[in-house]
Amino acid sequence: MTQREPLAIWLYGEHVATLEEKRGALRLDYTHAAFRGYELNTPLISVTMPVSAEPYGHKTVWPYFDGLLPEGEARRMLAFDFGLGVDDTFGLLTELGRDCAGALVIQPVAVGPPPLSPESDGTALAEEDVARRLDQLRTMPLGVDGQVRVSLAGMQGKLLLSKRADGAWVLPAEGHPSTHILKPVGALPQMVENEAFSLAVARRLGVAAAQASVAEFGERRVLVVERFDREWGEDGQVERVHQEDFCQALGIPTERKYEESGGPTFARVASTLRRWRAPSADLERLLQVAVASVVLGNADMHGKNIALLHDRTGGITLAPLYDSMSTRIYPSVSRTMGMFVHTVGDIDAVGVGDLVAEGEKWGLGHIRAGEVVLQMLERFPAAVSHAVDEVPGVPEQLIALVKQRAKNALDAAVAAGLTHGVQGVRRRGMAL
Repeated sequence: MTQREPLAIWLYGEHVATLEEKRGALRLDYTHAAFRGYELNTPLISVTMPVSAEPYGHKTVWPYFDGLLPEGEARRMLAFDFGLGVDDTFGLLTELGRDCAGALVIQPVAVGPPPLSPESDGTALAEEDVARRLDQLRTMPLGVDGQVRVSLAGMQGKLLLSKRADGAWVLPAEGHPSTHILKPVGALPQMVENEAFSLAVARRLGVAAAQASVAEFGERRVLVVERFDREWGEDGQVERVHQEDFCQALGIPTERKYEESGGPTFARVASTLRRWRAPSADLERLLQVAVASVVLGNADMHGKNIALLHDRTGGITLAPLYDSMSTRIYPSVSRTMGMFVHTVGDIDAVGVGDLVAEGEKWGLGHIRAGEVVLQMLERFPAAVSHAVDEVPGVPEQLIALVKQRAKNALDAAVAAGLTHGVQGVRRRGMAL
């Protein structure tokens, strides 16, 4: 097999690492630019690959970079289109790595530095152009074509576009970053309204969550999600923000993203936050995410749906909540949680005491964990009401389900003695 050209890993305008493949094995070396700009052991690309003078081998490198690529049928179709094997991580990154989750730009070394992205770049797309690209997602996953080369993990069909400051949609072509994710109706009914509502509830609860809204293009109703790993700079350029999901952060392959398959657990997420000195408030934010997921009925909170943000100095924080929806509204979807709460896997069997005990396990302390849980439960009724006003077309069945789960949870908290200033709480089921 002919050795392929190495890939340059660009971050914030610097070629910080080089990715090579030899006999099917990946290897990553940090460059002199990384050594000049960062101290050794800075979690630059990933917490699994902090800056080091020694190269990283395939066992460490592959889970991170394979985790940047789409899953399932989208991956199979893209591999076919490029004449590659579905398991050819290096080849797919060569074709799609110019716009990924996070701040990395991955492209052949010979290409040179990626372009800057002034807001004026790109020809505006008419509404019918966006609608047409949404219609073509089955044959053009992510909107990839001769102009657009982008990658994003996940199974659900989605279109990646850029939005200019004037509100016009443009293609994320020539290496310019996408800024929004457009998700049309999926395999389950009213997924668009479900996810928009769930994220709105989370935001109203005070949980940092992705901004999302419902829009229509032609006859298609879609969820439009603002990428939290993109920011507008003062000079009008779109700036990438680095991030990694917790499968990547823990070196776990995407196919094992669920805890029951050996994937990330809430405890390992918390341990990673502590190890890399994330703000102590992030543990409380993580507990808020757990409470919101349980009460909303989101059993699909797995290791690819929770992430770290990296700042430019190497510091890390918990990323906003994303890809959140109530799966309990769909009888055919499993009740087994993607990440268990205090060893409980059935989302309907999680007790208030389980949530408190989970937070205690991370080091929050019994009293503080109880306060966080109770505050979230008390906020739920108002958060649901505001979210209903914010999101058009939320199914009445979904509203009723979440209201009932929230009421049951709060009633269970009171019955268990979880009140402000009370230290004891018994482990009780929430009877959701």
